[in-house]
Amino acid sequence: MAGIAGIIGAGAKKETVECMLSAMSHRGSDTKKVKTDDGACFGIGAPQLSDARGDGFAASDGIVVLFDGEIYNKRNSGQSDAAVVLDLYRKHGMSFSGHLEGVFACAVINGKDILLARDSVGVRPLYFGRTEAGDTCFASEMKALVGLATTIHELRPATTFSTSRGIAGVVAHLPDVSIPDAAGEAAVALRNCLLKSVERRLNDGAVGACLLSGGLDSSIIAAAVKHLGASMPTITVGMEGAPDIENAVIVAEYLGMEHHVLHFTSNEIDAMAPRAVTVLESFEEDCVSGAISNLFASQKAAEFTNCILSGEGGDELFGGYHLLKDLANQTDRLLMMNRLVAIAYNTAVQRLDRSMMGNGITYRTPFIDSEVVAFASNTPVDWKIHDTGNGEFIEKWILREAFKDMLPEVIYKRTKLRFAGGTGTDGVTDQVAARHVSDSEFAETTRSTNGEYKLQSPKELWYYREFKKAFPGSHFEKLVGRWDPGKVS
Repeated sequence: MAGIAGIIGAGAKKETVECMLSAMSHRGSDTKKVKTDDGACFGIGAPQLSDARGDGFAASDGIVVLFDGEIYNKRNSGQSDAAVVLDLYRKHGMSFSGHLEGVFACAVINGKDILLARDSVGVRPLYFGRTEAGDTCFASEMKALVGLATTIHELRPATTFSTSRGIAGVVAHLPDVSIPDAAGEAAVALRNCLLKSVERRLNDGAVGACLLSGGLDSSIIAAAVKHLGASMPTITVGMEGAPDIENAVIVAEYLGMEHHVLHFTSNEIDAMAPRAVTVLESFEEDCVSGAISNLFASQKAAEFTNCILSGEGGDELFGGYHLLKDLANQTDRLLMMNRLVAIAYNTAVQRLDRSMMGNGITYRTPFIDSEVVAFASNTPVDWKIHDTGNGEFIEKWILREAFKDMLPEVIYKRTKLRFAGGTGTDGVTDQVAARHVSDSEFAETTRSTNGEYKLQSPKELWYYREFKKAFPGSHFEKLVGRWDPGKVS
């Protein structure tokens, strides 16, 4: 929803903050506000979405809030998200962010103290660091800190940073969600929970399209939109003959929704890859390959809207990854699911955020909702990775049960494909990368980056070289996450 930035210290200048915001203008440029105070300068650039969300800025009695995201707390009539944050800060002080229901990254400026906060999953990004002169700086994206910060850190999910007190953890106040003992009743409860989550994200009228891969998660979101009576187009991208396109057409026709497809070619992948690396702020091969497809998706979505719905989060919360099936027992599966959720902020979620915002598209993620997260957290492992009793496991079983009567059978029974596989880019990106880095060149190259990150393939070496053009210095590459826990980083 917005790009926020600021500097605290003797070097705080308006022109510097304006340059930082310009580097992130894709996050929002309809409204720009920059404020200079004693020893501090900070600002925000935001898109115009709806009056209910506001412009991400609130100020009262010397306290200023810069807000990126959307929250669904109860509020007084006419209050914006940023105004709700301001009220909660006044009430709860440093722990205010634990009381926010939604996804966010924000800064609260109170005199000489600046408090940064991020949601429990890390859906909206936030970075902070130090300049050569020792000033503190912060921004929504790393690219706003290039040439400014000599040290940089990513604010972790469920964490705050204060210029007066440093890093602190925050315990998110998840709502109490009752899960029935019987699996069938629990599936009905989950369905109602997700429908309410989608409805919350539609209420302000800002959403104008729905991403549809034809996989289970995005199909559920599209079905929920249709069930709630909303009318909007669905967007699918992929190479000619890609599995996602075929399945998305099935879903759209079944639901009777307007559907749009964007095909892309290997030459277009070649041209898009360097931009994907810079926009994504990562060279991790799985993340970049998915980001390429997502950039095409946001490019297509921009023809219709500046705000879309996404099915991101379903795999992490409800056991969508096949690697979980290979683990020895339910305890190991639970630990791995928790790990996948914990790293999503700079893998799956980072891919979605940068790829959508890279083309000015605000995204909303009904799966990453306080009530849905609470439901998932208390759902038995066997209802996620379900043992059929004949040596086979079904991923996201309870989700399938919850929505099977709202989807075509071929879709609710569809086996998970990773995004790059569904769009047809798996393998193609390796072929494209070979135009830039050969196997022999990769074999003769030191596999470790300056930040001691193990490069896995010629493709990843190509991505890394593009990354270094935009983000020189090892302090940036040290923030790159590895998606697959089985790969050495």
